[in-house]
Amino acid sequence: RRHRLWNMLKQRDVILLLSGAVLAFLASSLRSKGNRRIKIVGEKAWTLTIQLRFKDAASRDSMLNAWAEISRYVRESEPFCLLYEAIQSDKDPLLIIVNERYITKEDYLGPHRSSAAFNKFRPKLKSLQDAGMVEISGESGNELGLGFV
Repeated sequence: RRHRLWNMLKQRDVILLLSGAVLAFLASSLRSKGNRRIKIVGEKAWTLTIQLRFKDAASRDSMLNAWAEISRYVRESEPFCLLYEAIQSDKDPLLIIVNERYITKEDYLGPHRSSAAFNKFRPKLKSLQDAGMVEISGESGNELGLGFV
């Protein structure tokens, strides 16, 4: 009996050790040489890039606070969203560039835009726009898959 129990414990330890080694290998394979991310090539997502030109820092900051909320929701609840980032221009602190990247345009138009988080965020941005505190322009399109992410 002890011998069988000892063998079972040894098997469990071997399995745990191998599982750990596999996980370590997978984690390290997510990094390429030089400790950089692996670059994904050939993916053809739908993207949206928006420029937000604010009239003042208070309006910008108000939008960025709301953006932080919806960003958390998107990260946790929208697996079809591949990128969701706000970028502050290094030339104009009142210019925010928003990049969004989805598996398909339908993911953006459907589940993203109909989410409670989007419907809470969008009126805040619209009120700034209606008050003349932000000018919004942008473009969207399908990636050609010629570069990398």
